[in-house]
Amino acid sequence: MKKSLLATTALAALGAVAVAGPATAAEKIKLSVGGYMEQWFGFADNKTSAVANADGFDQQSDGEIHFKGSTTLDNGLKVGINVQLEAEQDGSDQIDEQYAFVDGSFGRFVIGNENSAAYLMNSGLPSHGAGIDSGDTGNWISGIDFARGTTVGNFARQDNDSHKITYFTPRVSGFQVGASYTPEHNQDNGSGPAEANGTPDNGFAIAANLIHSFGDVKIRAQAGYQDYGDDDAIAGGIDPEAYGGGLRLGFGGFTVSGNFMHVENRDLTAGNELETFGIGVAYAAGPVGISLNYINADEENDGANVKTEQDVVELGLRYTLGPGIQARGSLYYGEADTDGVETADGVAVVGGLKIGF
Repeated sequence: MKKSLLATTALAALGAVAVAGPATAAEKIKLSVGGYMEQWFGFADNKTSAVANADGFDQQSDGEIHFKGSTTLDNGLKVGINVQLEAEQDGSDQIDEQYAFVDGSFGRFVIGNENSAAYLMNSGLPSHGAGIDSGDTGNWISGIDFARGTTVGNFARQDNDSHKITYFTPRVSGFQVGASYTPEHNQDNGSGPAEANGTPDNGFAIAANLIHSFGDVKIRAQAGYQDYGDDDAIAGGIDPEAYGGGLRLGFGGFTVSGNFMHVENRDLTAGNELETFGIGVAYAAGPVGISLNYINADEENDGANVKTEQDVVELGLRYTLGPGIQARGSLYYGEADTDGVETADGVAVVGGLKIGF
Protein backbone atom coordinates (compact mmCIF):
# COMPACT_ATOMS: atom_id res chain seq x y z
CA MET A 1 0.00 0.00 0.00
CA LYS A 2 2.79 2.39 0.95
CA LYS A 3 4.73 1.71 -2.26
CA SER A 4 1.64 2.20 -4.41
CA LEU A 5 0.81 5.47 -2.66
CA LEU A 6 4.31 6.83 -3.12
CA ALA A 7 4.47 5.84 -6.79
CA THR A 8 1.04 7.37 -7.47
CA THR A 9 2.07 10.59 -5.73
CA ALA A 10 5.22 10.84 -7.85
CA LEU A 11 3.28 10.35 -11.10
CA ALA A 12 0.68 12.91 -10.04
CA ALA A 13 3.46 15.41 -9.34
CA LEU A 14 4.88 15.06 -12.83
CA GLY A 15 1.36 15.31 -14.27
CA ALA A 16 0.85 18.63 -12.52
CA VAL A 17 3.76 20.06 -14.51
CA ALA A 18 2.54 18.55 -17.77
CA VAL A 19 -0.89 20.21 -17.60
CA ALA A 20 0.77 23.56 -18.16
CA GLY A 21 0.75 22.58 -21.84
CA PRO A 22 3.35 22.89 -24.59
CA ALA A 23 5.58 25.92 -24.60
CA THR A 24 8.71 27.39 -26.06
CA ALA A 25 11.50 29.15 -24.22
CA ALA A 26 12.54 32.71 -24.86
CA GLU A 27 16.09 31.38 -25.16
CA LYS A 28 18.08 28.22 -24.53
CA ILE A 29 19.48 27.71 -21.03
CA LYS A 30 22.87 29.33 -20.55
CA LEU A 31 25.06 28.22 -17.66
CA SER A 32 26.68 30.49 -15.11
CA VAL A 33 29.56 29.43 -12.87
CA GLY A 34 29.60 29.91 -9.10
CA GLY A 35 30.47 28.01 -5.95
CA TYR A 36 32.65 28.30 -2.88
CA MET A 37 36.08 27.44 -1.51
CA GLU A 38 37.24 27.02 2.07
CA GLN A 39 40.91 26.77 3.09
CA TRP A 40 41.71 26.10 6.76
CA PHE A 41 44.87 25.81 8.85
CA GLY A 42 44.86 24.82 12.50
CA PHE A 43 46.31 23.05 15.51
CA ALA A 44 44.65 20.24 17.49
CA ASP A 45 45.49 18.84 20.93
CA ASN A 46 43.77 15.47 21.53
CA LYS A 47 44.29 14.18 25.04
CA THR A 48 42.28 11.00 24.51
CA SER A 49 42.50 9.34 21.13
CA ALA A 50 42.64 5.86 19.64
CA VAL A 51 44.52 7.41 16.71
CA ALA A 52 48.28 7.72 17.03
CA ASN A 53 49.82 11.17 16.51
CA ALA A 54 46.44 12.93 16.56
CA ASP A 55 48.06 16.16 17.84
CA GLY A 56 49.65 18.84 15.74
CA PHE A 57 49.06 21.12 12.76
CA ASP A 58 46.94 20.36 9.73
CA GLN A 59 45.64 22.07 6.61
CA GLN A 60 42.18 21.18 5.32
CA SER A 61 39.94 22.43 2.55
CA ASP A 62 36.55 22.12 0.93
CA GLY A 63 35.08 23.55 -2.23
CA GLU A 64 32.60 23.12 -5.05
CA ILE A 65 32.09 24.62 -8.49
CA HIS A 66 28.42 25.14 -9.36
CA PHE A 67 27.03 25.23 -12.88
CA LYS A 68 23.57 26.81 -12.89
CA GLY A 69 21.14 27.95 -15.51
CA SER A 70 17.45 28.52 -16.16
CA THR A 71 15.00 29.87 -18.72
CA THR A 72 11.36 30.95 -18.62
CA LEU A 73 8.91 29.40 -21.06
CA ASP A 74 6.16 31.41 -22.68
CA ASN A 75 3.56 29.62 -20.52
CA GLY A 76 5.25 31.06 -17.41
CA LEU A 77 7.15 27.95 -16.27
CA LYS A 78 10.74 28.43 -15.19
CA VAL A 79 12.98 25.42 -15.97
CA GLY A 80 16.56 25.13 -14.77
CA ILE A 81 19.45 22.89 -13.79
CA ASN A 82 22.12 22.75 -11.09
CA VAL A 83 25.31 20.65 -11.27
CA GLN A 84 27.82 20.80 -8.41
CA LEU A 85 31.37 19.65 -9.07
CA GLU A 86 33.57 18.72 -6.11
CA ALA A 87 36.77 20.76 -6.02
CA GLU A 88 38.48 17.77 -4.40
CA GLN A 89 38.04 14.08 -5.11
CA ASP A 90 35.66 12.70 -2.48
CA GLY A 91 36.09 8.95 -2.81
CA SER A 92 34.39 8.05 -6.09
CA ASP A 93 31.94 10.97 -5.89
CA GLN A 94 33.22 13.77 -8.15
CA ILE A 95 29.75 15.31 -8.64
CA ASP A 96 28.04 16.29 -5.39
CA GLU A 97 24.55 17.14 -6.60
CA GLN A 98 22.82 17.35 -9.99
CA TYR A 99 19.17 18.09 -10.55
CA ALA A 100 16.59 19.86 -12.70
CA PHE A 101 13.80 22.07 -11.37
CA VAL A 102 10.51 23.52 -12.57
CA ASP A 103 8.98 26.59 -10.93
CA GLY A 104 5.47 27.91 -11.43
CA SER A 105 2.45 29.30 -9.65
CA PHE A 106 1.87 25.75 -8.32
CA GLY A 107 5.19 25.73 -6.48
CA ARG A 108 8.50 24.06 -7.27
CA PHE A 109 9.49 20.55 -8.41
CA VAL A 110 13.04 19.22 -8.11
CA ILE A 111 14.14 15.91 -9.67
CA GLY A 112 17.61 14.37 -9.49
CA ASN A 113 20.42 13.94 -6.94
CA GLU A 114 19.51 16.36 -4.14
CA ASN A 115 18.86 16.27 -0.40
CA SER A 116 15.31 15.71 0.84
CA ALA A 117 12.76 18.35 1.78
CA ALA A 118 13.28 17.52 5.47
CA TYR A 119 16.97 18.45 5.15
CA LEU A 120 16.56 21.47 2.88
CA MET A 121 13.82 23.12 4.95
CA ASN A 122 15.75 22.92 8.22
CA SER A 123 18.56 25.24 9.28
CA GLY A 124 21.61 24.59 11.42
CA LEU A 125 23.25 26.65 14.12
CA PRO A 126 24.45 30.19 13.26
CA SER A 127 28.25 29.81 13.14
CA HIS A 128 30.56 32.65 12.12
CA GLY A 129 33.54 30.30 12.33
CA ALA A 130 34.59 27.23 10.38
CA GLY A 131 31.28 25.55 11.31
CA ILE A 132 29.89 23.14 13.87
CA ASP A 133 26.69 21.58 12.51
CA SER A 134 28.02 19.62 9.52
CA GLY A 135 30.81 17.44 10.87
CA ASP A 136 33.48 20.14 11.06
CA THR A 137 34.49 19.42 14.67
CA GLY A 138 35.35 15.78 13.95
CA ASN A 139 37.85 16.91 11.32
CA TRP A 140 40.04 18.24 14.13
CA ILE A 141 39.11 16.43 17.34
CA SER A 142 39.70 12.69 17.13
CA GLY A 143 36.84 10.52 18.40
CA ILE A 144 34.07 13.03 17.68
CA ASP A 145 31.75 11.37 15.18
CA PHE A 146 29.85 14.45 14.11
CA ALA A 147 27.80 12.61 11.55
CA ARG A 148 26.27 11.31 14.77
CA GLY A 149 26.31 14.64 16.59
CA THR A 150 24.92 17.06 14.01
CA THR A 151 21.43 18.40 14.68
CA VAL A 152 20.37 18.80 11.03
CA GLY A 153 22.56 16.55 8.88
CA ASN A 154 21.08 13.32 10.20
CA PHE A 155 18.15 13.86 7.82
CA ALA A 156 20.71 13.02 5.12
CA ARG A 157 22.21 10.08 6.99
CA GLN A 158 20.65 7.21 4.97
CA ASP A 159 19.60 9.40 2.07
CA ASN A 160 21.95 12.28 1.24
CA ASP A 161 21.86 13.00 -2.51
CA SER A 162 19.96 9.94 -3.67
CA HIS A 163 17.79 10.16 -6.79
CA LYS A 164 14.43 11.61 -5.77
CA ILE A 165 11.48 13.83 -6.61
CA THR A 166 10.73 16.77 -4.31
CA TYR A 167 7.85 19.23 -4.31
CA PHE A 168 7.61 22.57 -2.47
CA THR A 169 4.35 24.49 -2.16
CA PRO A 170 4.26 28.24 -2.79
CA ARG A 171 5.17 30.21 0.31
CA VAL A 172 2.00 31.78 1.77
CA SER A 173 2.32 34.33 4.57
CA GLY A 174 5.77 32.93 5.23
CA PHE A 175 4.60 29.30 5.47
CA GLN A 176 5.76 26.53 3.12
CA VAL A 177 5.51 22.72 2.96
CA GLY A 178 7.80 20.31 1.12
CA ALA A 179 7.74 16.55 0.42
CA SER A 180 10.17 14.08 -1.18
CA TYR A 181 9.93 10.57 -2.60
CA THR A 182 13.09 8.46 -2.94
CA PRO A 183 12.73 5.13 -4.82
CA GLU A 184 16.13 3.91 -3.61
CA HIS A 185 18.46 5.44 -1.01
CA ASN A 186 21.70 4.87 -2.86
CA GLN A 187 23.51 8.00 -3.99
CA ASP A 188 24.45 8.21 -7.69
CA ASN A 189 22.97 4.77 -8.41
CA GLY A 190 21.37 4.68 -11.84
CA SER A 191 21.33 0.91 -12.26
CA GLY A 192 17.55 0.58 -12.42
CA PRO A 193 14.88 -0.56 -9.95
CA ALA A 194 16.30 -2.80 -7.25
CA GLU A 195 14.99 -3.46 -3.77
CA ALA A 196 16.87 -6.40 -2.25
CA ASN A 197 20.28 -4.74 -2.47
CA GLY A 198 21.14 -3.76 1.09
CA THR A 199 19.84 -0.19 0.93
CA PRO A 200 16.44 1.19 2.01
CA ASP A 201 13.81 1.64 -0.69
CA ASN A 202 10.66 3.72 -1.18
CA GLY A 203 11.40 6.39 1.36
CA PHE A 204 9.66 9.72 1.82
CA ALA A 205 10.10 12.96 3.72
CA ILE A 206 7.79 15.81 4.66
CA ALA A 207 8.67 19.13 6.23
CA ALA A 208 7.38 22.63 6.84
CA ASN A 209 8.83 25.94 7.87
CA LEU A 210 7.70 29.45 8.66
CA ILE A 211 9.85 32.47 7.78
CA HIS A 212 8.27 35.69 8.96
CA SER A 213 8.93 39.00 10.67
CA PHE A 214 7.03 40.47 13.60
CA GLY A 215 8.15 44.06 13.87
CA ASP A 216 11.91 44.00 14.44
CA VAL A 217 11.95 40.28 15.24
CA LYS A 218 12.65 37.77 12.47
CA ILE A 219 11.44 34.23 13.10
CA ARG A 220 12.17 30.92 11.41
CA ALA A 221 10.41 27.83 12.75
CA GLN A 222 10.83 24.40 11.15
CA ALA A 223 9.90 20.75 11.57
CA GLY A 224 10.49 17.66 9.46
CA TYR A 225 10.00 13.90 9.31
CA GLN A 226 11.85 11.39 7.16
CA ASP A 227 11.10 7.69 6.64
CA TYR A 228 14.06 6.14 4.86
CA GLY A 229 12.01 3.17 3.66
CA ASP A 230 12.48 -0.51 4.36
CA ASP A 231 15.30 -2.85 3.35
CA ASP A 232 14.21 -6.25 2.03
CA ALA A 233 17.79 -7.53 2.20
CA ILE A 234 17.99 -7.24 6.00
CA ALA A 235 16.14 -9.60 8.28
CA GLY A 236 13.67 -7.96 10.61
CA GLY A 237 12.53 -5.30 8.18
CA ILE A 238 14.62 -2.48 9.65
CA ASP A 239 12.95 0.84 8.90
CA PRO A 240 15.14 3.84 9.84
CA GLU A 241 13.37 7.14 10.39
CA ALA A 242 14.11 10.59 11.79
CA TYR A 243 12.23 13.64 12.98
CA GLY A 244 13.33 17.02 14.24
CA GLY A 245 12.75 20.73 14.31
CA GLY A 246 14.02 24.05 15.47
CA LEU A 247 13.48 27.73 16.06
CA ARG A 248 15.64 30.71 15.07
CA LEU A 249 15.05 34.29 16.22
CA GLY A 250 16.77 37.40 14.91
CA PHE A 251 16.64 40.90 16.35
CA GLY A 252 19.08 43.72 15.75
CA GLY A 253 22.41 42.07 15.03
CA PHE A 254 21.63 39.04 17.21
CA THR A 255 20.55 35.55 16.15
CA VAL A 256 19.48 32.88 18.64
CA SER A 257 18.85 29.33 17.45
CA GLY A 258 17.94 25.95 18.89
CA ASN A 259 17.18 22.64 17.21
CA PHE A 260 16.87 18.93 17.93
CA MET A 261 16.64 15.57 16.17
CA HIS A 262 15.67 11.98 16.96
CA VAL A 263 16.78 9.06 14.77
CA GLU A 264 15.47 5.48 14.98
CA ASN A 265 17.43 2.46 13.70
CA ARG A 266 20.32 4.64 12.60
CA ASP A 267 22.68 3.16 9.99
CA LEU A 268 20.34 0.17 9.48
CA THR A 269 21.02 -1.06 13.02
CA ALA A 270 17.98 -2.25 14.96
CA GLY A 271 17.57 -0.51 18.31
CA ASN A 272 20.19 2.14 17.53
CA GLU A 273 18.63 5.43 18.66
CA LEU A 274 20.17 8.89 18.51
CA GLU A 275 19.04 12.18 20.02
CA THR A 276 20.80 15.47 19.40
CA PHE A 277 20.21 18.96 20.74
CA GLY A 278 21.94 22.19 19.78
CA ILE A 279 21.74 25.81 20.82
CA GLY A 280 23.64 28.84 19.63
CA VAL A 281 23.85 32.62 19.61
CA ALA A 282 25.51 34.89 17.07
CA TYR A 283 26.05 38.61 16.67
CA ALA A 284 27.02 40.52 13.51
CA ALA A 285 27.77 44.19 12.99
CA GLY A 286 29.11 45.34 9.66
CA PRO A 287 32.05 43.16 8.59
CA VAL A 288 32.45 41.53 12.04
CA GLY A 289 30.63 38.48 13.41
CA ILE A 290 30.95 36.34 16.54
CA SER A 291 29.09 33.16 17.53
CA LEU A 292 28.95 30.59 20.33
CA ASN A 293 27.37 27.16 19.72
CA TYR A 294 26.87 23.97 21.72
CA ILE A 295 25.68 20.51 20.62
CA ASN A 296 24.96 17.42 22.72
CA ALA A 297 24.39 13.95 21.25
CA ASP A 298 23.21 10.78 23.01
CA GLU A 299 23.22 7.44 21.21
CA GLU A 300 21.91 4.15 22.57
CA ASN A 301 22.53 0.87 20.81
CA ASP A 302 20.20 -1.61 22.51
CA GLY A 303 21.51 -4.53 20.48
CA ALA A 304 25.10 -4.01 21.61
CA ASN A 305 24.03 -2.53 24.97
CA VAL A 306 26.27 0.50 24.38
CA LYS A 307 25.61 4.15 25.27
CA THR A 308 27.63 7.02 23.85
CA GLU A 309 27.44 10.72 24.69
CA GLN A 310 29.34 13.61 23.17
CA ASP A 311 29.48 17.36 23.71
CA VAL A 312 30.97 20.01 21.45
CA VAL A 313 31.42 23.76 21.83
CA GLU A 314 32.53 26.19 19.13
CA LEU A 315 33.46 29.86 19.49
CA GLY A 316 33.52 31.40 16.01
CA LEU A 317 34.75 34.69 14.57
CA ARG A 318 34.60 36.20 11.07
CA TYR A 319 35.69 39.35 9.31
CA THR A 320 34.47 40.22 5.82
CA LEU A 321 37.43 41.29 3.70
CA GLY A 322 35.41 41.98 0.55
CA PRO A 323 32.45 40.72 -1.51
CA GLY A 324 32.25 36.97 -0.96
CA ILE A 325 35.57 36.85 0.93
CA GLN A 326 35.66 36.19 4.67
CA ALA A 327 38.43 35.46 7.16
CA ARG A 328 37.07 33.04 9.75
CA GLY A 329 38.32 31.27 12.85
CA SER A 330 37.06 28.75 15.42
CA LEU A 331 38.05 27.55 18.85
CA TYR A 332 36.69 24.01 19.33
CA TYR A 333 36.31 21.84 22.41
CA GLY A 334 34.92 18.32 22.21
CA GLU A 335 34.54 15.36 24.53
CA ALA A 336 32.88 11.95 24.30
CA ASP A 337 32.46 8.84 26.44
CA THR A 338 31.07 5.36 25.84
CA ASP A 339 29.58 3.60 28.85
CA GLY A 340 31.43 6.00 31.14
CA VAL A 341 34.82 5.53 29.46
CA GLU A 342 36.31 8.67 27.92
CA THR A 343 36.84 8.23 24.18
CA ALA A 344 37.49 11.82 23.12
CA ASP A 345 38.84 14.96 24.79
CA GLY A 346 40.40 17.64 22.66
CA VAL A 347 40.72 21.27 21.68
CA ALA A 348 41.52 22.83 18.33
CA VAL A 349 42.22 26.31 16.98
CA VAL A 350 41.34 26.74 13.28
CA GLY A 351 41.49 29.71 10.95
CA GLY A 352 41.28 30.41 7.26
CA LEU A 353 39.37 31.84 4.32
CA LYS A 354 35.81 31.18 3.17
CA ILE A 355 35.29 32.41 -0.39
CA GLY A 356 32.07 32.48 -2.37
CA PHE A 357 32.03 33.16 -6.10
